[in-house]
Amino acid sequence: MSFDMDQEVAYGISRAIIRQALRDFHSTSEKRRVDVAQWVTNKDYQLICENAEIDPDFFALFFAEMSKRPLMERKVLAENAISLLDSFPMNEPPTN
Repeated sequence: MSFDMDQEVAYGISRAIIRQALRDFHSTSEKRRVDVAQWVTNKDYQLICENAEIDPDFFALFFAEMSKRPLMERKVLAENAISLLDSFPMNEPPTN
């Protein structure tokens, strides 16, 4: 596997983790919502965001704002965020 392939795999996996976190954050399971809230303060969260090419601070604010909303509204916000996330391709590395 080349570095580019490794980077692409890490990107895809990280994006999948972010999508699942968004889904879990509007879950009816309080445990899932708490797990996501705790994960956002974890160093692994930073790495996942970096690999997914997402600003971790901005995304943490998004989760904080979502937490103030009722579950049904969170679901809509999460689905919209997932659609938006999926619409952005991986950034191409600069060529020299």
